[in-house]
Amino acid sequence: MSKGTKYTKSDFIRLVVSDLDSISSNQEQARQFLSSEGVNPDNLLSEGLKRIKKMQLQNAAKQTKADMAIAESVKDKAIHWAETLLNQASFSIREFMLKEKLSLNFRNFESLSKEDIKAILVKHFTLKLMDEDDSNTENI
Repeated sequence: MSKGTKYTKSDFIRLVVSDLDSISSNQEQARQFLSSEGVNPDNLLSEGLKRIKKMQLQNAAKQTKADMAIAESVKDKAIHWAETLLNQASFSIREFMLKEKLSLNFRNFESLSKEDIKAILVKHFTLKLMDEDDSNTENI
């Protein structure tokens, strides 16, 4: 529209949309028009719904893949921390559990193998990191 007129482009769009709305307000007339133009409205509707469902499934798959990648990253960090702790000469599982306020239904810590301790540490750090990620997400 030119600068001299008092109507804007949005006014023009509203006018066109309101005109289209009045033309297509009768569903039966709209179906007849589409049929006369060679368009099957029922087929069009079902194809559209199929596309929407497909897109929803693709989005869900992408989200699941992203979640799995994050979980894998968290597990890798947990393994690294566990290995770092186990390689320290002064590391004691008993002291670590007291410090972290963990309870374990096991009496003889001395009989745990290095792999058992590593598995316990990996599980602990994985859960701890995931809880931190969840709390950070909630704060956003």
